[in-house]
Amino acid sequence: MASEVELQGIDGMLTVIRNKIASGIYQLENEGLRASGEIIAEAQREKVAVSTINHEHIQADIKVSGVRRGDGLRFVLIGTSKKTSWRLHFLEYGTKRMPPQPFIIPSFQENKDRIASVLANAQRKGMMEA
Repeated sequence: MASEVELQGIDGMLTVIRNKIASGIYQLENEGLRASGEIIAEAQREKVAVSTINHEHIQADIKVSGVRRGDGLRFVLIGTSKKTSWRLHFLEYGTKRMPPQPFIIPSFQENKDRIASVLANAQRKGMMEA
């Protein structure tokens, strides 16, 4: 004597559950991206040369953008506003009167393992909560 139970609307319910799980993981990944961006930005703030001239310094202008999307990827931008961005290449690459004082690439190179760890932890946390 077999009883049959018919469930209606189960496909819609499963779609809603999958979407909620994906949304939570997406938010955790965004937090990981922003945290990684802040690690690099902080390293850049520590490494950048600061002049004695009384103007807006690059150090105070380094910021991390919100999470952006492009070409199927999500990313954050780390940089300065137009007020100071025109001076970045002078420091990074030098001039004929000033030797280079790179801080952008070294900040990333020195922290890439830490960044990978932060992103992996965000992914792991997302998997645990899913």
